[in-house]
Parts: sequence; structure tokens; C-alpha cells
Amino acid sequence: MKAVNVFKGFSKALAILALCASSQALFAQELTGYDIAKKADEVPEGNTSAYTATMTLLNKKGSKRVRQIIMRSKDFGDTKKSVLSFTQPKDVSGVSYLMFDYDDADKDTDSWLYMPAMKKVRRISGSSKGDDFMGTDFTYEDMEGTDLEKYTYNLLGEENVGSEPCWKVECIAKDKDKKNPRRIVWYSKDSYVSYKAEMYDRQDKLQRTLTCSNIRKVDGYWTTGKMVIANVQTGSSTTLEMTDVSYDQPIADNIFTVAALEKGKVK
Repeated sequence: MKAVNVFKGFSKALAILALCASSQALFAQELTGYDIAKKADEVPEGNTSAYTATMTLLNKKGSKRVRQIIMRSKDFGDTKKSVLSFTQPKDVSGVSYLMFDYDDADKDTDSWLYMPAMKKVRRISGSSKGDDFMGTDFTYEDMEGTDLEKYTYNLLGEENVGSEPCWKVECIAKDKDKKNPRRIVWYSKDSYVSYKAEMYDRQDKLQRTLTCSNIRKVDGYWTTGKMVIANVQTGSSTTLEMTDVSYDQPIADNIFTVAALEKGKVK
């Protein structure tokens, strides 16, 4: 079973049926950090999802770069396949990223990056998954699912993010070599959508923060419309704003292949 990572909204929307207020009161004393993470993992996603997005990169000097991307994902039963492709500007157009996220907890996510300028596909190995993705403040690891059992969870309490009542959960990786072995995530008490997160480095210093907004239902699914991840150590940030979001629409199987990346068939 795959747990929702804090960037699940980057490659798929977050959704679940809302719990009633009386149920919240009943469960308030019983839910553990693990229970909350598991409920977030079980958020319905739709058989397919698609969106376009504007990605804005800002460095500590205030210099801005803007990119356009498209994303497609499809559930193949035991594997969730997702593909992301840059469409603008020209210097990144055609750069594409493919992920296979397996239900089998013993199988790590497979991922490939295609760079058209080099006409080469590079497989992203375990040792590279902590690297920054295409110069952004996201890492390759952020974009993957995370196995529930590879973390321990502590419920730190309840805290509002804006006006949204949230559970505050500490997630500690059993693998201390991860770039961010400790994270704190604020999950909505109603929908279990992630509203905020903090990521700590190996020295347990705050490295990055995530803020989610424009959270609403699209086609019956809760959808995160805007994400801002900021690196507090470097002063840079990356903003992702999703538009044209849709679910459960037909998507061809053949775009989720390395060959499709190389031929520029991701549309």
C-alpha cells in the first residue's frame, strides 16, 4: 500500500468522502498518526487524471523563470503510471518524466527522464532520487509514492492551516539516508488532503516548506490547485498552479512508455 506523500497533488489530485462532525468527535481520541497517514493513502483518485500547469521558479535574488507542463496518469490495476512533459519555454520543451508506482510495497518506483537535447533517456536510480527535479525545489523522490511501512508516525496534535482544522503528523523515515528523513504534514480533518508540510534535512534542520491552496472539488474529487514549495536554506521557491484538471477521461495506454517520451507523443 502506498502512502500519500506531500506532493501527491503534483502528479495526482487528492480526494476522499468527507467525514461528518460527529464521527470526528468519536475518532478524535482513537486516531493515531499511522491511522491518519493510512486514511490519506486511501483517498480516491480516479482511474485517470490530467492537467496542465504553470510552474514558476524564483531564486533568492528574485529572478523568475516560468514553464508550462502537462501531466497524465492512469491506474493499470497493480501499477499507477504517470507522465509529465514540459511544453514551454523552448529550452525545456519536450523534456519528459515517466513514473511507474507499484502497489507491491517491495517494488521501488521506476522512473525515467528524457532530455531531447541529448536524445537520451536516463533512468533515475535510488541514489539520484534525492536530487532536484529539473532545477526546481521539488526532488524526484517528492513525486513518488511512499510506502507506509517505511515510516513511523507520531500524531503531534491538532492545528488550523488558515481556517482549515488539521491533524499535525510527524513522519520519520526508517531509512536515515533520505534527503528529508523527517517531515511534518498537516492533513485536513475532513478530507485528509495535505494543506501544509515541513521537510527537515539529515541534520534535522528545516529545509523546505510546502503550502497548498485553491483546494476544491473537480469532477467529484478534491483537487489541490496551487502548491508552493520554498527552500528556506537557499531562498528559492517553486510554485505550481494546475488548470484544465479532469478525471476518468480516456487516456491511451501507449503514452506511458519510454518510446513515447522519445517520440514526443505525450500530449
